[in-house]
Amino acid sequence: MEKTSVFLLRLIREHPKAEISIGDLLELLKRRSYGALLIMLSLIGFIPGISFFAGFAIFLLGLQLALGLHAPRLPTFANKRQLNQQKTLHFIQELQPWLQKLERFVKPRWDLLSSEPVRRLLGVIICALALVSVLPLPFINFAPNFAVICLALGIIEKDGMCIVVGSVLSVGALWIGYILVRVAFESLMLVL
Repeated sequence: MEKTSVFLLRLIREHPKAEISIGDLLELLKRRSYGALLIMLSLIGFIPGISFFAGFAIFLLGLQLALGLHAPRLPTFANKRQLNQQKTLHFIQELQPWLQKLERFVKPRWDLLSSEPVRRLLGVIICALALVSVLPLPFINFAPNFAVICLALGIIEKDGMCIVVGSVLSVGALWIGYILVRVAFESLMLVL
């Protein structure tokens, strides 16, 4: 199977137009589209101020994955958004060294964890992580976003080991979220 970094570079280079819509790009990515969107949104989720919106979008993608949709469905305005081919190509070329290093560790293995029922379960886990990441508490979004990135890499490359690591990170992120919410609630009760 062609590595995602090579596949993405080839897709953008071979696109016949100067601009490519997000909807067209997702159509070309096919089964990798969920993972690509989840990674992009999780990276955006690290930015203070817009992490709430990224978390909400991650929740919607997780819900679609849990419902068994084979490709993400975006609102029309998002699907029609145009990306400049040359700028997108330049961005992907800049990411190539990082992607290639990452791909040495992330590779297809443990096929059972890439099955449809497991993907649906991952959708539920991603929804839970998204709910934790949007809580209005400082630094709460870091652990869930790392877990989502790991799960998304597992989904893209059909890497069962990456999915297991992402699941363990998810349990940790949910536990951290629970503790922070509990501490915040008890602090609030002391003030009141």
